[in-house]
Amino acid sequence: MKSGVMFGILLTILNNRKVKSEYLAEKFEVSTRTVARHIDSLCEGGVPIISVRGINGGYMIADDFRLERSFFTKDELHRLLTCLNATATSFDGQNHDIIEKLKHMGSVKENEKYLLKTDTLIIDVGTWTNPQSYRGKIETINKAIDGDLTINMEYTDNKDLYSIRDFDPYCLVLKEGVWYVYGFCHLRNDFRLFRLARIKNMTITENKFERKESDVYEKLNGVFDDTDLVELEFEFFSTALSEVEEWLGHEAISERGHTYIAKASLYGGNLLINKLLSFGSSIKILKPQALKEELLVECRRVLKRYDY
Repeated sequence: MKSGVMFGILLTILNNRKVKSEYLAEKFEVSTRTVARHIDSLCEGGVPIISVRGINGGYMIADDFRLERSFFTKDELHRLLTCLNATATSFDGQNHDIIEKLKHMGSVKENEKYLLKTDTLIIDVGTWTNPQSYRGKIETINKAIDGDLTINMEYTDNKDLYSIRDFDPYCLVLKEGVWYVYGFCHLRNDFRLFRLARIKNMTITENKFERKESDVYEKLNGVFDDTDLVELEFEFFSTALSEVEEWLGHEAISERGHTYIAKASLYGGNLLINKLLSFGSSIKILKPQALKEELLVECRRVLKRYDY
């Protein structure tokens, strides 16, 4: 009953813009002191209620305030909207504003829908240079995950082999700064990880799938996207220290004279080559020899492009 009165007070303030404590006390048959306690509880819960003093004062809430979606479960919100719609003509249209506010509880601000958030972690799924490149893919994948719907996609693997696949998405994975989607591949009849950068023309089908038992952590610890691990070691100058620390972590770095040494086990391929090239002349590959030669070949290709 206490929570019911508290929520009723909240809806009344939302619906009437500004409400006096005497009006709330009379409406919910409680004392003004009880109203004040409920207001304090709502404020502690994060609702920005303002107390305006004076003859025309009362309690009010900022116009841009939205109830958090976690306040109700999806089923609870649906039932409440059904009840309000059923009685919409019984209260001189007052239900209409409440219905609209409750509908907005399920909406997400444009900037927020691309963030994966907890109380201690925020990940923006967009990139610095082209924030829309991954956002559309991740939004589509999330819809498919929520609805247990199969995705049809065009995919190019690390050997540049093109294929069209049906795929049941289970979760998104961020590893070493690269986004993947994990799930069941119909073509391979197995659980796989696919790089989002290699997915094109992805569409959600109407085919619902049933989740099978799987272990994404086992996949992450095994062969990752058909790419071999590389035991990387390189030397670099202090000018690149902050970037290398951000990439590999402080633990992977040690000092050696006037330079630094970085050691890490990473997945090879074009992404690693491109990452190393981004440091320019600030780094020098020490190991493995094969990666050093691969990097030299790519540098020669760049020089040839400029007729050197």
